Amino acid sequence: MPGAPELGWHLAGLFAILLAAVLLPWVGMRMLAPSLAASGRTVRNYRGRQVPLGLGVVWVLWAAGVGMHQVVALALVLPHEYTSSLWFEIVVAVPLVAGAFALGLIDDAFGTAGHKGFRGHLSALRHGQLTTGAIKLFGIGLLALLGAAPSALVWQGLTMRTAVHYGVAVLVIGLAANTVNLFDLRPGRALKAYSLLAVIAVLMGVWSLIRVDDGLPVASALFDGLLVLLIALGPVVAVWRYDLGETGMLGDAGANAFGMLVGLLLVSALPFAGAVVAAVVLFGLNLISERVSFSSVIERTGWLAAADRWGRTPEEE
Repeated sequence: MPGAPELGWHLAGLFAILLAAVLLPWVGMRMLAPSLAASGRTVRNYRGRQVPLGLGVVWVLWAAGVGMHQVVALALVLPHEYTSSLWFEIVVAVPLVAGAFALGLIDDAFGTAGHKGFRGHLSALRHGQLTTGAIKLFGIGLLALLGAAPSALVWQGLTMRTAVHYGVAVLVIGLAANTVNLFDLRPGRALKAYSLLAVIAVLMGVWSLIRVDDGLPVASALFDGLLVLLIALGPVVAVWRYDLGETGMLGDAGANAFGMLVGLLLVSALPFAGAVVAAVVLFGLNLISERVSFSSVIERTGWLAAADRWGRTPEEE
């Protein structure tokens, strides 16, 4: 059992995370919602309703809260070791998630419906036309290169093996950023896909901590996992009611940022074999999306359709 000082720092850390990553985005979105609704910036959703675009701004609130938290943690909390390296990836994630948000925002603001998917944007580029989607594609690729770089700190020299590991990590981050966006076609669908992947990543991270560090108490590893999960799910809590209620849409700015964060979490948590599987699955989903409608598949599959509808009211169906 931890002593009173250690327990006190654990509770302080938990409170700080709740305040920075959950409460601040939630309160901020409640205050911003009327302004977003009155902005006139709307998008036609799958039912033909004009829905305000802009829920992705939750990432600005999240980045501000988590960034301030990290400054305080570096000064006060980390010296007392109330947490371990599992959530340290969040420090790297803040600027990369902000970058994904910015790239998505450019596509939301200036993109057109003329070119869709990797094929459409690359085809336009071959004909001398640079689309905002292509800018986002290459920008997210660069962010993925940067996001995978911290893993190189633990490598012992540049070898073919470490280069392959790095390449796989880049693929997972970049493909995850786009994959969550592919699911943003119905209220709440992208949030559910993201939340599932985030939970998987955190559980794998906790398992890795316990397996690698025999001296680490299970309770400490679980606590670290809880902190990361709160940080990851804070934006979901903040925008859930608006996305499911069809009173707001994530847009590329929101969905790409969700995907960037979960990609970073997967890379930090999965062993190499797991990362390879994740890369193959994510690549397959992106490839299939060029030819197959995810919505049609979900609607034809009973349990997927039920999960997809969960959280929506009958009036909104």
